[in-house]
Amino acid sequence: MRGGQWQSLYLAEGLREQGHSVTMLARHGSLLWDLSHQSGFRTRQVGLSTMLTQSRANDVIHVQDSHSHTVAALASVKPFIVSRRVAFPVSTSWASRKKYRRPACFLAVSQAAARELKKAGIEDQKIRVVFDGVPDIAASKNGNHVAGLKSDDPGKMNLLMSQSCELAQVNLVLSDSLPQALEAGMLFLYLSENEGLGSALLLAMAAGMPIVASRVGGLPEAVDHGFSGLVVANDRTAVAQAIHAIRDDRNLALRFSENARRRYLQHFTLDIMVCNTISVYKEFLNA
Repeated sequence: MRGGQWQSLYLAEGLREQGHSVTMLARHGSLLWDLSHQSGFRTRQVGLSTMLTQSRANDVIHVQDSHSHTVAALASVKPFIVSRRVAFPVSTSWASRKKYRRPACFLAVSQAAARELKKAGIEDQKIRVVFDGVPDIAASKNGNHVAGLKSDDPGKMNLLMSQSCELAQVNLVLSDSLPQALEAGMLFLYLSENEGLGSALLLAMAAGMPIVASRVGGLPEAVDHGFSGLVVANDRTAVAQAIHAIRDDRNLALRFSENARRRYLQHFTLDIMVCNTISVYKEFLNA
């Protein structure tokens, strides 16, 4: 389960709470499939025949990743909505251009993701920006280490995180479990080569952790530089200096902590994400 899968499940739960009927299409045997079943949703194998029948039976078809976008482009009998959660360029191949002409609307996870859609020739009127939402979690405890998420993905830059903390002479604790990583620490370090928005970062903000993050993709939209954390270049000296700034100024750390929590409540709760998504559905259905 990565960010996109969790967002699909969070949205389905929010839609049900608002009184809507939801059918989840997922890969059979995946964790999303299992969690969808456990949550009581009608769950079907994603595929061409299922998309054909379910697109006839439902008012809104909302696809959440590249594979389901392809399936909907081939088999949906109704216009559909696509969530775009990445900020890397859209392919310009003939097949990709044809695929990206099919959706009625794109929900970009950030302005950075929206810009890439526009560069690919998607009209402004077909793009809406809806930030991801994440659950509220308990506040983190103070610690004298830097917290981060362990990842085998080289794009998540665990090596640069380690080098930066070594240069800053602070202890880095990486955890496979995001909730465990957010339990304690002086700050949450999130470095990435590219990012649509960064749901792990949003959870750290919910926990009231000061943030140091890469100045890439949608991360500067999540972290208000100088208000809730620091956004820096992917350079170990720049990262180390940002860590020093928070470690050496207790008042700054407390202000970042309070503002990170405040920014989460203003922009990134599940309720806000669900309500904004429903607003797009209504606009789409009334068009």
